[in-house]
Amino acid sequence: MSKCAIEADLATNGTNRGVDWPPLVPVGKNGASMSVESRDSVSLKPAELDELGQFVAGVGLPVDDQALDRHVEQFPLVAICAEDDDLHGFLFGSLERIGGTPCILWGLGATKRGRSARGTLEALIGELYRRAAISFPDEDVLVAGRIAQPAPYSLLLELADVCPRPKYSPNGEERAWGRRLARRFGCDARYDDRKFRVKAHGASEAVLDARYVKLGGKAAAELVGAVRPEKGEAVIAYGWAMAEALAGNLGRR
Repeated sequence: MSKCAIEADLATNGTNRGVDWPPLVPVGKNGASMSVESRDSVSLKPAELDELGQFVAGVGLPVDDQALDRHVEQFPLVAICAEDDDLHGFLFGSLERIGGTPCILWGLGATKRGRSARGTLEALIGELYRRAAISFPDEDVLVAGRIAQPAPYSLLLELADVCPRPKYSPNGEERAWGRRLARRFGCDARYDDRKFRVKAHGASEAVLDARYVKLGGKAAAELVGAVRPEKGEAVIAYGWAMAEALAGNLGRR
């Protein structure tokens, strides 16, 4: 992985209480007890990390303990969505600069099956937008992640200049951004910069897994296609969050 100039926002909210996820920001209109918080990843206790590992394995994306530990080092933030003590989803993330460009990077994440899955996904991504608006005021920010389903891609469509996108051939600079992101994610040896796809290698890829979220139309489904993240496959996708959108209502539903 190449060295990046990382300026991560590491402010921690709440206190650690084993696996009792502390509620902060309410999520959704009908569930006052559903909440999302973001905190420093290295503040996660072993019991909390173990629960996250079991959670993501439960959705079909097994990640071993060593890989999860490395992920904590590579993604300084974690957003957690919970209802009382019941975990509904999480997303590791990083607010950093790549070559001077401010970025929101999605890391490993997953949502629980159920009616709240879409709201959970939107809340997790929205929390990273909220933090980025504070960390990168008055700047356009690149938003990127490894995905395997249409739902996360459809949320990227709220942004500008999304790549890849249907019926569009990316230019050289857009493909270069794909390569930069693949290096940052540590999968550049398996990355096809014309297809924006990461090839399988036999171990799980740390995608934002949203298989239980019903979101995204036919075009999104066709673009993402069949992806097996448990085998190491992924699509790298990104878009640009304009400064005005970040300062406004981007990701706030």
